[in-house]
Amino acid sequence: MKTLVTGANGFIGSHLCELLKKRGHGVRGLVRKTSDLTWIGDLDIELAYGDLRDRESLVTAATGMDWVFHTAATVRPKDRVDFERVNYEGTKVLAEVCAETGVKRFVLFSSAAAAGPATSPDRPKAETDRAEPVSYYGRGKLKAEQAVVELKDRLHSVILRFPAVYGPRDRDSLVLLRNLKRGIRPVLGGTFSVVYVKDAVRAALLAAECDVSSGSVYFISDGCWYDYDGMSRVAAKLLGRKTVRVRMPGWAVKAAGRVSEWFSREGSIFNRDKAEELVQECWVCDTSKAQEELGFEPEYLLEKGLGEAIRWYQERNWL
Repeated sequence: MKTLVTGANGFIGSHLCELLKKRGHGVRGLVRKTSDLTWIGDLDIELAYGDLRDRESLVTAATGMDWVFHTAATVRPKDRVDFERVNYEGTKVLAEVCAETGVKRFVLFSSAAAAGPATSPDRPKAETDRAEPVSYYGRGKLKAEQAVVELKDRLHSVILRFPAVYGPRDRDSLVLLRNLKRGIRPVLGGTFSVVYVKDAVRAALLAAECDVSSGSVYFISDGCWYDYDGMSRVAAKLLGRKTVRVRMPGWAVKAAGRVSEWFSREGSIFNRDKAEELVQECWVCDTSKAQEELGFEPEYLLEKGLGEAIRWYQERNWL
């Protein structure tokens, strides 16, 4: 198949490009002129230069493609308006272009943030539950989902909601791991689901291949739930470090998010919006629908995934 991957140079996009090439698909990556191509520089893929706000560039990128995987999104906005301008409006324009150019399957990388938190680990968030996002990011992602679903009769789409995705190349996980290496074990928030990046992109390929209804929505995770203390203990053990537990109350997390946002000129992954998500008590999702309809089964649980990621970081002196 001829495939287009938006955000091809990013953490998730680059892993997806590798998998698609490994499976024998042709790959075109949508990137910006200023994009860092480190992770895809050695891949035999075609590059299309464009922007989600530039419709003409999207037409050029999508023309002739069978499948489109939309991984591009903003998580470090300079302004909260960017959450809607890029994540919603950009997705809407891209989906419209894909419908017009005859794309056969559109896979949207959405987020558990679009659905909002669950009530408890015993009642994980399911696709049939009412979406109640608590952040600007989540609301932008939900609007993006709705824009894609509105086109479901013209564009065959599948929407994947991911919790936190971790693995090699992810710089956001380094904050936690570097603190653990220093002996600090921060604990905040409640319980949550995660997914290893290789499982995430494998789920996306299944979504493109499987015969499912247009507009279908699926949660993707490793099927377990964790808390920050338990996850940190696993990581500390893998790092061979003894750590001191430091509990961060919700007010401190929110204050830190505000300060981080104030002092970041380029936009920060940790901001007021992210802090609002982190203080929620439960981000556990139900993956049974993905198992039944996509045949998705995770290959990585936390210890295996973290072990592989930590080795990768250490080999490159990131950690």
